[in-house]
Amino acid sequence: MEYRILKAVSSYFDDIHIIGTGDGSWLRHSRHCRAFHDLGKPFALAGPGEASTIDSYAKDHQISCILPTCGHTTRFLAAYPDSFETPCFPVPAGQAFDLLNNKLTFYQLCRDLDLPVPGTRIFETWSELRAAAATGALIYPFIVKPTNLDGGWGVRRINGPEDLLGRIDYSPILAQDFIPGRDLCVFYLCERGEITGQVAYTFARHGIRFVRRPNVNAFSRVVAAHLKLDGVIGFDLRERADGQVFFIESNPRFWFRMDVMTLAGLDFIRAALTKEALGKGPPDGLELRNRGRLFKAAVLPWRLNWLERRVIRELARDPVLPLLEMLGRTKPAGPPLPRDQTIVTIPANVTPY
Repeated sequence: MEYRILKAVSSYFDDIHIIGTGDGSWLRHSRHCRAFHDLGKPFALAGPGEASTIDSYAKDHQISCILPTCGHTTRFLAAYPDSFETPCFPVPAGQAFDLLNNKLTFYQLCRDLDLPVPGTRIFETWSELRAAAATGALIYPFIVKPTNLDGGWGVRRINGPEDLLGRIDYSPILAQDFIPGRDLCVFYLCERGEITGQVAYTFARHGIRFVRRPNVNAFSRVVAAHLKLDGVIGFDLRERADGQVFFIESNPRFWFRMDVMTLAGLDFIRAALTKEALGKGPPDGLELRNRGRLFKAAVLPWRLNWLERRVIRELARDPVLPLLEMLGRTKPAGPPLPRDQTIVTIPANVTPY
């Protein structure tokens, strides 16, 4: 995700420095990266000392703005707003971020605000969950997931007793009713509780499809106003065939497809920093194939739509990192594992673009 954020940022900034850990040092091979500086510790463990170090680095290199890339860096900027003299990209307040970034507290927030959510229960152990399923307190199928991991880590659909064999070594365990339908992703740019721009898409057979969802926007304004949100916020929902939607989780940070949104005319970074209107974005129904399908389709370029042609051109402008990624030479960020525990489930399949 960090590479895609780098590409999104490059649409507005010409000179980009990256501060990260050794795992992200491969980003230095991008044409968009002017310099890479190793922080020396993960951002999840960073404190006010690291904030001062970053601010000093920004002053020494005449950096005009500090931006996050992921949940940990967003939380870091939210935790130490007074440690930076260099301007920072707007992020939610620390308390609001923590509320939104935890699946259980987000569910409770939605209940308090009378927003639609699936039935949800919390269990401390796998044994407790299995006992509840055996007594009929949980109805198949249902979804189990951790409360505080990103990227689909630990998420499983339980279709019947056979799927309850083995164990899950994280705690607590969130169990939610399975909602038949399709996934829906919406993202917003907020300023002091007001939504100033948005985009929504569902997943097509070979990629994503842009859609308009005024009913979801109305629900989301309630959350933004209640928490007086700043910056970028995303929501994952399930949409039934009858149009009813259910909030599943929230992502109070930048997200995986921000670079594609920029190419589609939805430059969230520019809009936030310049206070310009975000724009309406692609028309309802426009589809974008995933990267593998795009490469195959590029041999017949007249079959590509305007957004797919832009994506292909942008990949060609910075080919080294996409090639390293395809060859498996990059190291993906894993979940922050609980101490002395191992995640035994596999991450959900993620389709680039």
